This record gives sequence, C-alpha cells and structure tokens, in this order.
Amino acid sequence: MDKTKQSYQQDLLFIAKAKNDKNQFSLLYNKYWEQIFYFIFKKVHSMDDAGDICQTAMLKAMMNLPKYEDRGFPFSAWLYRIASNEVNLHFRKQKKNGFVEIKETHIINLMGEVEIVNTESIGNQEQLLLILEKLKPNESEIIEMRFFFKYSFKEIADFYKISEANAKMRLYRIIDKLKTKWSTTND
Repeated sequence: MDKTKQSYQQDLLFIAKAKNDKNQFSLLYNKYWEQIFYFIFKKVHSMDDAGDICQTAMLKAMMNLPKYEDRGFPFSAWLYRIASNEVNLHFRKQKKNGFVEIKETHIINLMGEVEIVNTESIGNQEQLLLILEKLKPNESEIIEMRFFFKYSFKEIADFYKISEANAKMRLYRIIDKLKTKWSTTND
C-alpha cells in the first residue's frame, strides 16, 4: 500500500475515533496542525494571526466533524477549505486584503505561461501583477496555489473537491483570461 493510501486509511480511522470521542480529535490535530498553520501563515504573514486562525479552524473542524463525510478526497482538503474560509473571514474583519509574497522566479514562470516575451522587464512584471489584482478571489487563489505555492494539480483538486482534469481546466481558463487581458492592455 502506498503512503498516500495508507495516510488516507489512517485518517478514516482517526475520524471514526474522533466522531465517537472529541478527545480523539487530537490525533488529527497533531497530524495536520503544522501544515495548516504554514498554509495560513503564507497568507497572513503574522505568526500570531496564523496561530489564532489555525486554532479557530481546527476548533471548527472538531466541532463540525460529525458532519464530515468521506467523499474520496483527503481529509486535509476539508481542513484547508476551513482554514481558507477562516483566513478570508480574518481579512474581512480587518477590512484588509490578503497578500502573497511573490518571488521573481514565480512571476517569471507565470509570465511564461501567459506568453509574455520579455520576462526580465520590471514594467512587464508589474503590469502582470496589476492584471492579477483584478482577478476574482477564487481565480487568484488558483494562480497562487499553482505558481506561488507550487501545489500540484492533485492538491488543487483535493482542495476544491474536484477532479484533477477540472483543476487543470480551471487554471488554463484563468491563464487564457490573463492572456486576453495582457494582449488588450498591450495593443
């Protein structure tokens, strides 16, 4: 049995235990807290806020565990969804927008996908960032996951509870949208 399937089976066992006894949620908490924390931290860039948001997300997961249904996706996808919702709620309460640290190599990779020829041009990089800011939140989230956080299509699919093919299709539609906006801006 491969590690992914083994982890999935272990999660199902932990979930069953935690549904019967909330104290058993600690098995899931200990397994996933660190990766959920870093997912949140990459979005909020504050250790304190990330810790608070992670704690709230894990508490909500524990409280809503009886409603959790196994649909063939990793349990972590459900946790990421809760964490993402909590981050969005945090920013709404703060009346702030989320931000993502973008490394130059990440933006250059995205520029290649959008077929921008002069990737070394700071002006072109800034212009693409302005176009990215105008995307819908769910569109920019997929771009962030793929190009800035380096998620695989499987991880994106698990996060959204969709097939890998659907995750690819969504991403490439967004890239086509970026290409269109780029070409209309630069004509």
